[in-house]
Amino acid sequence: MRGISSSIPIQNEFFPLDILITETSYRISINDFSRSATDSVLLNFTKNVLQCFQEIEKTINKKKELQLTIEERNYYLKSLAKWGRRAYQEFFNEDAQKATFQYSQLMKFAPIFVSKLLPFPWEVLYEGEYQQADPEKFWGFCHPIARNITPGKTAPLEQILPLNMLFCLHHKLLHAHHQERPEIEKLVRTLGKFYLLQLSKELKKLADGESLVTHLYQTQHNILHFACHCRPCRQYEDEIDALVISFIEDESNAQEIELETYNFSDVSGSFQCQPLIFLNACQSAGGVDELRKTFNLPEKFIQHGAAAVIATACPVPDLFAAAFASVFYNFFIGEKMMIGKALCETRRYFLEKYNNPLGLAYGLYSSPYYRIAQVPAVLGVN
Repeated sequence: MRGISSSIPIQNEFFPLDILITETSYRISINDFSRSATDSVLLNFTKNVLQCFQEIEKTINKKKELQLTIEERNYYLKSLAKWGRRAYQEFFNEDAQKATFQYSQLMKFAPIFVSKLLPFPWEVLYEGEYQQADPEKFWGFCHPIARNITPGKTAPLEQILPLNMLFCLHHKLLHAHHQERPEIEKLVRTLGKFYLLQLSKELKKLADGESLVTHLYQTQHNILHFACHCRPCRQYEDEIDALVISFIEDESNAQEIELETYNFSDVSGSFQCQPLIFLNACQSAGGVDELRKTFNLPEKFIQHGAAAVIATACPVPDLFAAAFASVFYNFFIGEKMMIGKALCETRRYFLEKYNNPLGLAYGLYSSPYYRIAQVPAVLGVN
């Protein structure tokens, strides 16, 4: 595969803290603990967290702006902190809490949850009294949280330059068109190439999700950005979700394409350049009610060669999604932050500037150390 460097930065700001989860136990670094919180308990917590996110979504859509009031911010943070604290207390026993505290005293850490079992949005974990709703007690605002759903792929990686982004959008998302695309395109073009999924001399037609996967396997893109809808697949509505993407034919015509998990089974191959995948779509990490749907899209992308996936746990308004992605890429590409820190800083940005905690709905599936390669320094001539 091309496009990836396996070089490890000399010194990381955060040390990796692996949390390996099985059905009956979990391991933090080298320490083993018994699980008391079952999958069903955490699924119930997840359902309540997603309800909090949905309330924020409705408020944003109603106000048609990112800005929340201090009162709204505190209300939503308190609701999220309540379920985040319950999850923290139920999942981590007293000894495990002491262990994580001891690690935090040594150095900032990057929690890496190694599991395919649990769908809980770990970013909402909360240490402290939930009534205080202190942002510094949320793991997602303080730690570069990551998920490893394919154990063995946690080593720090770098995406070599030049960048080559394919931007896939849904034609009815106005903010994706007028804000997300132009801002990201401008940034990407400083370090590489930017392409829109549209009719061209090289790409004459895409009939369905299978043909889209075939096309993606044949290209050299090292970033795939999806600004689109996510809905139950028309053919397998009760089983899987699908990304709904527009293949742009001209200014007034676009064809809808469903990309669902079975498409990856229909096509042999994998991504050539181990891309970063940003699924800026509604509920792209799978549903909460059926465990079999959880992680379906991120897992498929990673199984077929993606180096990192960012996905949302719930419906995110177009307005918020467009702004969030733009800020993230400024940190990740513009400031060359490692991906876990870039995502954490983006969440903090929206909380501090707009009183908006919805960034906690974005999760990372990769090493938290994945980053854009540094541009080599030009040596002077004496």
